[in-house]
Amino acid sequence: MVEENFTDIEQMVEDWLIKHKIPYQSQVSLRGGAFELGGSKIDFIIEGNICLRIQGSYWHSGVEKIGRDAVQRELLESDGWIIVDLWEDIIKDPARFDQAMRLAIQGEEMPH
Repeated sequence: MVEENFTDIEQMVEDWLIKHKIPYQSQVSLRGGAFELGGSKIDFIIEGNICLRIQGSYWHSGVEKIGRDAVQRELLESDGWIIVDLWEDIIKDPARFDQAMRLAIQGEEMPH
């Protein structure tokens, strides 16, 4: 299931989910999606309430972007979602990627 609009790191995560037969939904809008204040577009949802947010350094670095991500996390967690951020440097590191994904599907994050 290849999405043409996936970034390279999103594609790596999707490939891992497919390989390990983990059911998922991709690019899901929550709380009004990316166009609503506090809304977001979640990269992957697994196990019903686990949201995997793929955090590339370009789109998720800097004070404003970090603040926006923190607000989104707080709002989604208040709705009962488990938020797992997977960072680009971990995804691109073969020594850490598999372990990070195994934690993620349990709703846990690998320290960044």
